[in-house]
This record gives sequence, structure tokens and C-alpha cells, in this order.
Amino acid sequence: MELYLNPSDVAEVIGVDEEIIRQTINRKHPDIEPYLRVSAAPSEDDEDTEAILQLRIDGLAPLITQLSYNIPTDDIIENLICQIVHIAYLRETNEKLESDISELKEKINALHEERADLRVQINMLQEEKSKSWVDRIFKSGD
Repeated sequence: MELYLNPSDVAEVIGVDEEIIRQTINRKHPDIEPYLRVSAAPSEDDEDTEAILQLRIDGLAPLITQLSYNIPTDDIIENLICQIVHIAYLRETNEKLESDISELKEKINALHEERADLRVQINMLQEEKSKSWVDRIFKSGD
């Protein structure tokens, strides 16, 4: 996961309009400023590069604090709850997939062992087939 987010990514994560995020970041409040960096991105004209302020992930908390002074916190809280639910779902899915992977590995190992046993049986049958019918009946060496 990237350590820095563009304003559009921050807006998506916390559920606030991107323009409000940009305005808040551009104010460079002392609580937020340590978490900001300037990144170059191509401009819409494709002629020059445009400077974009990016926010480090651990700067989300002070940014949300600053936003809460200007917009209803209910919207932010609701979106963050959705994010937490989504993360919990992803963790559960990940655990289930890891469990499925380990089961599949066990099945693969069992199939490899079965295949090795079948090869041994095939080799024994081929050896038996190569003997003449007299050798099979009277078993040479007995």
C-alpha cells in the first residue's frame, strides 16, 4: 500500500468531496503540514507538470479533525464505518482463502503420493507383462 495519497484517494477513503479535501490540504494547517509532500503530475494540457500536494496515510487523523470543523462528522463517521466493515470482510475472505489454499496443498500432496503409488504398480505390471506365461505360472526362482 502506498504511504502517500492524492486528494482524490483521500476523498474516496473518507467520503468527503475532493474539492473540500484539496482546500483543507492547501491551507497547510500546522497539524497537517508535516504529513504533506509535493508530487509532480502531468497537467491537463500535457505541456507542463503540475504540483500536487499528497498526504501521508498517518496524516488522515489530523486531516479528519480539520475537516470535522467544516463539515458534519456524521458523513465522515459513516464512511469510515463502511471502510472498517470492508476491511473486516477482506480479512475474513483472506483467512478463508488461506484455509482453502492449505486444503488444496494437502490434496495435491495426496495426489502426488497416489501418483507415485500408481507408478510403482505400473512398473510391477510391466515387469510381470514382460515375463513369459511359463515364468508367471512357475515363478522362476522358487
